[in-house]
Amino acid sequence: MKVKYKKKIKKKIVLITADEIRHRFFKNKISEFNDFKLSLCVYEDNKKRQSTIVKRDRSYPPELKKHFKERNLYEKKYLKFSKNKKIKEIKISRGELNYNKKLVEKIIKLKPDFIISYGCSLIKNKLIKNFNKKFINLHLGLSPYYKGNGTNFWPIANNEFQFLGATFMLIDEGIDSGPIIHQFRPLIVIDDNIHTIGCKIIFQSVIELKKILYNFRKIKVVTQKKIKYSKIFKKKDFSIKSLKKAQKNLKKIKDYLKKKKQIDYKFPIISI
Repeated sequence: MKVKYKKKIKKKIVLITADEIRHRFFKNKISEFNDFKLSLCVYEDNKKRQSTIVKRDRSYPPELKKHFKERNLYEKKYLKFSKNKKIKEIKISRGELNYNKKLVEKIIKLKPDFIISYGCSLIKNKLIKNFNKKFINLHLGLSPYYKGNGTNFWPIANNEFQFLGATFMLIDEGIDSGPIIHQFRPLIVIDDNIHTIGCKIIFQSVIELKKILYNFRKIKVVTQKKIKYSKIFKKKDFSIKSLKKAQKNLKKIKDYLKKKKQIDYKFPIISI
């Protein structure tokens, strides 16, 4: 007599992201999670992203253009992935999800077990209410210390390497302000640069997300505390001056690593 085994039902994920190398890497790695199915990827085009604007606009100085060109080269080198043709994708313009009611209803009808956002514009629609405890936002930065844009660039520019990392949080309508699920700091070395640090954080984010999804029921989220030290950065803050400052501060990694434990201890993070 043949014993029939029930096929394990995979949990459904909807990903809301952008369309740069880092986002495609993240998308394809999620699609490889064994017990999960990436049912839909909604991705914003790159037309209004800072990297695209700097590249196309002749008014931007060559130093900034070079920075984003180098970032792409490093991401191509370190964030390698195999394309998955089975992923269903919908391309939208930046911010469209907040007024495209048909798309929002489509996502609701899919009944995903998790919605994950990473690198997209601020979301303000009923998806937050409908999936308030299953909507995970990946913020490349340590909240509440650093919020907004370039939050793994500014800690280098400010010589505050202890604030490099990533935060997984339950999404709300604020700027990187939701209850925290998990955080981590990357393992940096003396020879790292702005782009290798960024790649390390993105790569490790995939590993950490997998842990979160498999242990989600056991995780206790923590409400973000309001602190005086919290900083919010915008795209317009990025300049040649800040770029040169960050490049100069890379020489100070050695000093940070010597006192890493003592410095990090003063600024605790939440980890599962």
